[in-house]
Amino acid sequence: MLRIALVALVALALVFICSSYYVSRPVVEGTLGEFRPVIADRADALTFARAGKDLILVTAHEVDGITGINLSKHFGSEVTADFIAFASSLDETALPIGEATLESYPLDALVMPLSYPYPSIAAGTNFKEHAEEVYSDEPPFLFPKLSAAGAWNDEVPFLSRLDFEAELCMFPLADIDSPAALPAFGLVLCNDFTDRLTLIKEIDLGQPLGLTGFASGKGCDQCLPTGYLVVIPRSADFYLSIQLSLYVNDDLRQAFNMREVIMPIEEIIAGAFRNSGTEYRTSDGAVQLLPSGHIPKGSLILTGTAAGVLFKPLNFWHQGFYLQPGDVVRTEATYLGYLSNTVGEE
Repeated sequence: MLRIALVALVALALVFICSSYYVSRPVVEGTLGEFRPVIADRADALTFARAGKDLILVTAHEVDGITGINLSKHFGSEVTADFIAFASSLDETALPIGEATLESYPLDALVMPLSYPYPSIAAGTNFKEHAEEVYSDEPPFLFPKLSAAGAWNDEVPFLSRLDFEAELCMFPLADIDSPAALPAFGLVLCNDFTDRLTLIKEIDLGQPLGLTGFASGKGCDQCLPTGYLVVIPRSADFYLSIQLSLYVNDDLRQAFNMREVIMPIEEIIAGAFRNSGTEYRTSDGAVQLLPSGHIPKGSLILTGTAAGVLFKPLNFWHQGFYLQPGDVVRTEATYLGYLSNTVGEE
């Protein structure tokens, strides 16, 4: 009988291990090819970058750099220093298109085009396939992302069970005091790196999703790289044309279109105000989604990710299924360039 029991246990262990590998296989296939960046047509959107202190109107994106008009030389650095103020009051007829000399800038000279207020607002399970892969049948939910925004090429820390999430981030060009009156939004590429170990340790499945675990698990330091390009669209639904992809060590792991999103930006904003007084638990206490009672201009709103993340309930037992020291995570998006983030050493 003992032998039979041992054989049964070994068989169950093998089934469990094989199942872990099965659910961890990539949901999309492909390898990183030649980067072919695309800049939005100026009839649809304006694209900006910042080289040092200079604000650049981007006219072209090559593999290793950008070309554009130095707006700080034209308008003065004191005018272009505050990107939100500049973009909000911009008279496009004053742009020196066709007059100013085009200049080229290598990608490693590009910095964050603006500073984003802390914290950010994030949407969870906002894509059907991602909800299914983590076995969630709950509707999309919101939580505060407690990581300060970083640069496109920042190193991210190695953490046990570190995961990635390619995301389109949006930011309002004016304070939002009510979901009934929305301003224009800018777009920037983000990656929502997640400390899954902390998230699982702190989550209370007896509470609604998002209220426990997520604020801590997604609040790790240096876990929110943001892009070197920002796009200001002319239409409110332009963001739905964005396609995103993510590679780990040149292997494709995520690929999706924003048209697949469940909650559009209007519903995310409305939900944020409904939840403004809700307490989100962390190991250090409670935090709120909107600590100031409104959404400050420039605040990042993470719209969610699609299928292909590393976390699956069946593979949580082993670090080997997650990001390792030295891994390179590359996140790309239509019109928004890319992020390249190396996982640091232990």
